[in-house]
Amino acid sequence: MSEHLTVVDHPLVQHKLSLMRDKETSTAVFR
Repeated sequence: MSEHLTVVDHPLVQHKLSLMRDKETSTAVFR
């Protein structure tokens, strides 16, 4: 298992992480 992998239960954090994973998401949308 990767030590860098963190399980997050917080909805907003999951949302931001999903945006980070989306390569088509612009920086403006992410912020």
